[in-house]
This record gives sequence, C-alpha cells and structure tokens, in this order.
Amino acid sequence: MQPKFVSIVGAGGKTTALRTLARVLASRRVLVTTTTHMFPVPPPDCRTVLTDPAPDALLAQLQLPGAVCAGRQAEGGKLCTLSPDLLVQATSATDVVLCEADGAHRLPLKLHRADEPVLPPQTDLCLIVAGLSALCQPVQDTVHRYALCPNWAANPEQLVGIPELLYCVRETAAACGLPPERLRVLLNQADTPALAALAEPAAQALRADGLDCRIGSLHVDPALLYRWIFSE
Repeated sequence: MQPKFVSIVGAGGKTTALRTLARVLASRRVLVTTTTHMFPVPPPDCRTVLTDPAPDALLAQLQLPGAVCAGRQAEGGKLCTLSPDLLVQATSATDVVLCEADGAHRLPLKLHRADEPVLPPQTDLCLIVAGLSALCQPVQDTVHRYALCPNWAANPEQLVGIPELLYCVRETAAACGLPPERLRVLLNQADTPALAALAEPAAQALRADGLDCRIGSLHVDPALLYRWIFSE
C-alpha cells in the first residue's frame, strides 16, 4: 500500500528528496510542508507557495493537481509548521503529504535532541536520509549536534567512517520511534561507484537491523525515491 503521509528526516539530502518527490508526483494532489523550519519550495518543484494560508485558500489549492508548498511565516524567509488542525484538514484533502520533519544546518549527518525529529502523528512512512559526503571528514564539520555524543564532544576531529555513519543512522531511527517497517534509509550522495562500494558495509548492517536501506544519489538518479516508495 502506498503511503499518504511521508516524513523526511536526517541530513544530507532532505530538501533534495522533498523537491524530487514533489516534482515527480506532480500529477497528484500533493502538500509540501514542515513541522520545523524550511525554505519555501517554489516552482517548478511546487506549483505554488502559500504563506500563512487561510484554510479555505489552502484546501482550494489542494483540489488541483501538483504540489502546494504551505506553512506559516518564520524568520529568515523560512516557513514553519501549519496549525495541527489545518494540517489534519489538508492531509484529508490531498493524495500525498511530504513533510520535512528535521533540520540539519545543511550538514550531511545529524544527532538529535530529545525533542527531535518532529514527526506528525499522521506519518505513514519516514524516510531517513544520511549523506555519504561525511565519510573521512571530521565529525565537527559534518555532524549537526555532534557534541551530543560524549566521545565526539571530547574529540571533535574524529573522522567519520562506517561506525560513525551507522551511529548517526541508528540514533535517527531510534529517535523516530517508529517500527522498522515504517522506516526507509537512504545513504545518499553516492555520486561515484567508489562511494557506493564504500557504503555497502553500512547498508548491510542496517538491513541486518531490519531496516530497508538503499545506497544512491538523488542527483544521479532523481527517480530513485519515487520507484522505491511509490512504485515497488
């Protein structure tokens, strides 16, 4: 059964995943929104952007095919979450909701505070994204909130290898609080065969955890997520 409400968390490609899915789902009625903060997704990825929308205006737009990006005005030109009641109404009016439910300050990996990620209760499927560009780089430069790991706080120049990558992904999966069958893990930024091969031990370990994990590049293969989440 195809998911109706897809939340996207982690780091290293969340926004690209959101934009890619919005674009390939353009024949359906799609809401693109956030429970944290995100920059608006303008055309051509979304058909329109609605800031502080009145309920009637948002629901009217959601009757038409194409993605509608909506949220309340936040600082720095970003959008923040719709009210819970309006999100429920909008979800009922759409075919698909794509929700960015995490923030990572544009870094490829992330650790989470106790109040993160912010998954809506409507979430059918949660996509965890992790960026392979972090490999062989210091945690202080690549992991948002790296200091939440005591070992990394004491040694911020620790290089990211497969164990560190796995630590971040497993921490994210635990923070989501969902059963494994409602999670997908994309090890993104595998822009070369060498990077994909380097990440294979991590993917195998995550599959052994019961997680559906794939290695790929949303830049090289933009249709990856659509085939995986909505077609297979």
